[in-house]
Amino acid sequence: MSSSSADNILEVFFSYSHKDEDLCDELNAHLAALKRQSVIKNWTDRQITAGDEWRNEIEKHLDSADLILLLVSSDFLNSDFCYLIETSRALLRHESGDARVIPLIVRPVDWQGLPLSKLQALPKDGKPVTSWPNRDEAWLNVAQGTRRAIEEIAGRKAQRIRESGLLPAAIPRPPRVGFVARRDQNGRDLIERLREELAPERRQIVTLWGPGGAGKTTLAAEAARAMADQFRGRIVWTGPQLRADFTASAMLDEIATQLGRADLRMAPTAEKPELVRALLAESPALAVLDNFETISEEGQPQCVEWLIGAPCSVLITTRDKIDHTRSVPIAAMSLEESQDFLSRLIEEAHDHASFDGLDRGIIIEIAERNPLVMQWIVAQIDEAQRPRDVLAELRQGEGAAARRVFDRSFNLEQLGDDGRAALLALSLFTPSASREALAEVAGFGSDLKRLNEAVRKLARLWLVVAKDGGERLAIEGLTREMARARINRLPNGDEFKKRFVANFLAYSESHDQPKPEDYDALEAERQNLLGAMDIAFEAQDWRMVMRLMDAISANSDWLGVRGYWDEERARGEQALTASRKLQDDKGIARYAHNLAITYHNQGDLDEARSLYQQSLDISRKLGDQSGIASSLGQLGRLAKDEGDKVEAARMFREALTIFERLRSPKAGIARKDLERVEGRGEV
Repeated sequence: MSSSSADNILEVFFSYSHKDEDLCDELNAHLAALKRQSVIKNWTDRQITAGDEWRNEIEKHLDSADLILLLVSSDFLNSDFCYLIETSRALLRHESGDARVIPLIVRPVDWQGLPLSKLQALPKDGKPVTSWPNRDEAWLNVAQGTRRAIEEIAGRKAQRIRESGLLPAAIPRPPRVGFVARRDQNGRDLIERLREELAPERRQIVTLWGPGGAGKTTLAAEAARAMADQFRGRIVWTGPQLRADFTASAMLDEIATQLGRADLRMAPTAEKPELVRALLAESPALAVLDNFETISEEGQPQCVEWLIGAPCSVLITTRDKIDHTRSVPIAAMSLEESQDFLSRLIEEAHDHASFDGLDRGIIIEIAERNPLVMQWIVAQIDEAQRPRDVLAELRQGEGAAARRVFDRSFNLEQLGDDGRAALLALSLFTPSASREALAEVAGFGSDLKRLNEAVRKLARLWLVVAKDGGERLAIEGLTREMARARINRLPNGDEFKKRFVANFLAYSESHDQPKPEDYDALEAERQNLLGAMDIAFEAQDWRMVMRLMDAISANSDWLGVRGYWDEERARGEQALTASRKLQDDKGIARYAHNLAITYHNQGDLDEARSLYQQSLDISRKLGDQSGIASSLGQLGRLAKDEGDKVEAARMFREALTIFERLRSPKAGIARKDLERVEGRGEV
């Protein structure tokens, strides 16, 4: 199996009795080639430390593993946890097709007639590893069988990706009126120009820049569709419209995820940029970064700096020219393009007669040949009792065309208070809203009939977009920007934000169980959950920030489980700041400890040590013995990772003493940590 495949790193879970730990070590050694080729990463419960909840850790890795190896022996079958819990859970995932399970018969035992006997076992013919004259030959047979299984799993995953289509789901759909061909200032077809500039062999970074509403996103999406075959589906579409907290690291996560390597989200921060570069270099790829201008001022140069050195073609859409990139400006539509687009819009209107006798040139003039603004004007005329009054009123206005036309749409009597409330509420969601959540945030409670009527009015004015077959709703680009600016100016704007935060606090609290369906529910609203925390933080509602953090992390740290370590770190920083603002020592100790674990996992050991120590100092001040022991255990793990076994043993010994005095179940884990660092093995 080639290590150059974009989808080839699989998680392998070892389920074994601790009395077979030596055999587990031998298996791990014989799978070393697969790990060094970046084909697999394996997980065993040895990776659980004194600061972790051991059962939750085991279950979350059982639920995420692609391949589960059961090291079958008499002690394995005799263990209630190994057989009744781990094996049962593994078989359920095998039967559903979510994972592959292989029994490895490591010692002679009667395993026939059990549910796992229906599976193809290793080594060959189910002959126990310890019964082979040459044990290395037995493990070689196991390693070869494991490699074949991994190739099959990787092949199925790649097939699922191919079957899902060549393009990422985030690429916007073509316009409702169809795509109108656009030309640059020299009369050249813009799609053809982009295809040339972005050709795989050129690996250029191209900036498509121009005013809001000019059609940059539409052009970029059309170019991506036109080049799908050239890049064989390796096209990434990302940007701040998909994430509430878009940064350079978030961009790397999106690239890795869309190219089938979501595991890279969990890579150490310092290593991630090079790992994603290597992923892009495997074969031609196109990365599209949409709405660049809405990224924070701090994040913009970081994104550009990384993209300039990326081994792929890059297309950025934005409102201003970016230095050191290939510039493709897009201004207003030409007169011919505007006439074509306007004709299509009128064909889509409900009442074609409203446009009879109107000077279409005036519509184009008022809109300043901006396609989005033309949509709004056509919608206003279509809804008007006296169409000529619409043009007369718009011609008298001052300021930019987009602002004048949007403001008129917003203030239309037929939109009503409910339509305005729904539009303002929708501006808070990223990237979209369920109808139920939107009704709550708009102030309609559970009255979906009322919401649907408001959405119908918005749709007639081209102010809302339906997603997922109408199940979700969104506003995009310039519409979002203007609605968000308005909500920030309104006296009752904070009421919308409070309802948004309250809605997603309740949502996260209702999905607080470590079950796949709850993980999926949280994943579906991830950006809105994180957005709610951002809103609370900006409002300096420190208590709500802490409540949201507790709710978000209640489900066995689902951000970490799903690999969103950057988001986990950012939210941890917010919660820690909030607890410090409130001078809440218990909160400071808790959030510092949890944040330290995140930094530790990402390889920032200095920051992790500082936070562990802060948590330890406060726990000692409070007399929180469990907190003291947990921090000591994590400091021991950190010392072990740095190679200081003496310090690690001291920390583990202190943690063990406290846990034993508390009669805590964590004492067993602390004891195991201590034995390993002292080289004494299992007792």
